[in-house]
Amino acid sequence: MDGPVADQSPQSLEPATTIHKPAVARRAALQRKHARAAKRRVKSQIVTAKPAEKPTERPVDKPIEKPLAAPARTPRPGSPAPADGAPSPVIKTPAATTDTPSPAKVQNDVMVAAVTVAAELAERMTALRVPEGPGESPLVAVLLARPTVRGVGDLSGKVIAIDERYAKSNAKITAAMNAAGATEVLLLEGQATAITRLNNGEVSAAVVALVSPEAAEAFPKIAGFRLFSVVLKP
Repeated sequence: MDGPVADQSPQSLEPATTIHKPAVARRAALQRKHARAAKRRVKSQIVTAKPAEKPTERPVDKPIEKPLAAPARTPRPGSPAPADGAPSPVIKTPAATTDTPSPAKVQNDVMVAAVTVAAELAERMTALRVPEGPGESPLVAVLLARPTVRGVGDLSGKVIAIDERYAKSNAKITAAMNAAGATEVLLLEGQATAITRLNNGEVSAAVVALVSPEAAEAFPKIAGFRLFSVVLKP
C-alpha cells in the first residue's frame, strides 16, 4: 500500500512561494489604500461636526446729527445790511424796567395833583359867583411860596412862576404885589406848570390861581408851603 513518497524538500516548495508573492503585494497595497480613504472620511466627519462659528457683528454706524441752523434774523428797517460772510447783528430787546418810584417823588406828585384840583375848584367857584352890586368884585391872586418866605415882602427881586392862562393879568398882579411890599418881582412863564417849577425849586413862589375873594379864602393849605393872597385892583 505504501506508494512512493513525494520529495518535500525545500527545492520542491520554492516555485509555489514565488507564485503567491504578487497577490500578497496587491492585497497590502489595497489595504493601504483603504486605510488612507478611511482616514480621509474621518477627517471630513470631524470638520463637519465642528460647531459653526458665530457671525461677527459689525458695528452699526450711527447717523451724525447736524446742528440746527440758527433762524435767519430780519434786519430792522433802516439798518445797514451785513457784508457777505459777516455775522448778522444781534438785536437785543430792552428789558422792561420795574423801577419803583421813590417816596419823595410820590409825595411831590400828590402835592402837584392836590394844588391842581384846588385851583380848578376855586375857578369854578369864581365862575358861579353872583355879583353883589353893579361893580364887579376884584380878583385875588393866590400865591404858593417856599417855607423860607415869611411874607409877601420877602419876594422882592424874586422870580415868580405863572401859568400862561394868567399871563394877561401880569401887570395887575405885579402892581398888587408891589403894593403888598414885594418890589421888582418878575412874573415868568415856562414850559412846565407853575406849581411844578415851584416844586422843583426853580422859583421862590408861584401864582396858582386867580379867583374871587371867597374862592381864595376857601383855598386849602398845602403842607410844606406857605399860602398868600394878593388882591388885584379892578
